[in-house]
Amino acid sequence: MSVRIFITYNLRPTTSIEEYRKFSHEVDQPLASKAPGILRFEVFEVRGAGEGEPDFRIVEEIEAESWQAWLDIFDNPDVKAAHEGFQRLCDPDSARTHWTEKV
Repeated sequence: MSVRIFITYNLRPTTSIEEYRKFSHEVDQPLASKAPGILRFEVFEVRGAGEGEPDFRIVEEIEAESWQAWLDIFDNPDVKAAHEGFQRLCDPDSARTHWTEKV
């Protein structure tokens, strides 16, 4: 059974949404979506919350063959390089990762 992984985070104050979109579309999404064991990789910008301000700006939804398949993509040198771009643009302290299985 596949797992769904949700990663939420904010951008660094110095990162514009346009800069992040360019990185996401040109580097992150193509690389992650083609990784072995990754069935689907989508990224969403949070536009609002039911009440108050959203807790995070970006949500990644990943479907992977397993949690281990997701972890294994980080052994790829290209993914490691892309992760450096993530660290530069996004606030790593705000990132939260949740892996789930369908009920």
